[in-house]
Amino acid sequence: MNVKVTRFKISNLRNMEYVLVVLRIIEIVERHVPDALHLRKSLNRLKAFVPELQRIEAMMRKWRKSRELDECEHLRDDMVDTLIRTERNYAKVSVPETNAASKMLTALFDKHKRDIATDTDTAETQRIYKLVEDVERDAAMLDALTLLALMPFFNMMKEANRQFDELWKERNRELGEENRANAKAIRAGCDKALTALANAIEHCSGEYDDLDYQPLAKELNRQSDFYKQQLKARATRRKNGEKTEEDIKPLE
Repeated sequence: MNVKVTRFKISNLRNMEYVLVVLRIIEIVERHVPDALHLRKSLNRLKAFVPELQRIEAMMRKWRKSRELDECEHLRDDMVDTLIRTERNYAKVSVPETNAASKMLTALFDKHKRDIATDTDTAETQRIYKLVEDVERDAAMLDALTLLALMPFFNMMKEANRQFDELWKERNRELGEENRANAKAIRAGCDKALTALANAIEHCSGEYDDLDYQPLAKELNRQSDFYKQQLKARATRRKNGEKTEEDIKPLE
């Protein structure tokens, strides 16, 4: 019987949470006998990231301000995504009052590109600095952001990026360059392995009618649904201006 593996935006998890969730997924699949389910190859691809994930975990546990760094990173990513989504939405419509402002915003992201939030940590920091510099030296661009009600998001992105840069430099001073793990790059590769594993489960469930993939899919989906709800609740608290410092606890 074909099964469906629920996906959720695991990239929204903080670094420590991300590591715990991936390790939990590996534990779940291992318990369901991956060799018998023809999943060993896909699982091993994911397990290959465990040493790097453990480096991230050790780094985060050692550094006392890792939570603030994660908060700033997610906030600046969210604000960049908000600006880009708004730009795309305005580009789809023609409203006389906002057409000129919309075109300026589109030109801005044509220049700086729309993949800022997916770049490496240090590259993203510098790209946001350059974007902010271009905006702030152009009075017409500032007026355009105000007209489109985007100035609060722009300012939040600017401040989160500044704080991230300061925290990043402080962390490097404390940990030393040789101990630094590029969490974003590691997670990007791990994300692909997670997707490949989910795809393998769905594919094999259709190929091997004599094997039961339902228990495995059910357990993985239960975890995914839990984290989807937790992330939704966190986003709501953030939107309402409430504190979001607490970590999402692993689902037992």
